[in-house]
Amino acid sequence: MKAFMTTGTYDFLKRLEKKHNEINFYFMNNVNSTLAYYEGNGKSIFVAGRTYEILMKKGNINKKGYVVMNNIPVSEEGKPVFEDRFIKQQQRLDQMSGLRAFRLLKPIKGNTYIVFSQWETEENYILWKESEAFQKQTAKPPAYFLDRPFITEYVMVKQEKNEA
Repeated sequence: MKAFMTTGTYDFLKRLEKKHNEINFYFMNNVNSTLAYYEGNGKSIFVAGRTYEILMKKGNINKKGYVVMNNIPVSEEGKPVFEDRFIKQQQRLDQMSGLRAFRLLKPIKGNTYIVFSQWETEENYILWKESEAFQKQTAKPPAYFLDRPFITEYVMVKQEKNEA
């Protein structure tokens, strides 16, 4: 299974949804942009988008919530170690209070993985970020990181009744 995403204006991205009503889109925004996300097989419908292989999947993405994408550039030789580390630590996902959905996304092109998590609320994410378990895992970046990871945060777009 793959994950597809692109950014643009909300109005433009909503038109894609009307054109491709067979796709279950998720729209999220932050102060900089609106992001459209969907999962499926085959080719992306986005002209300018990013495609990822879903390596780990937990829970179902909801139309409401708070989304955090940890963008992690990983060296070519470090990819197997990085992936193995996440797969071995899968049980810690069950300990995250308020976590709705989780995806480990491997880029089809490039080196930047995305650790996608959707939370019930921003407060749930903040509590996880302040937890001892989170502090342990982020103490020192591994040597296979190409660059410093960065986080993008989004809020799911509230759809109007006449849009749904």
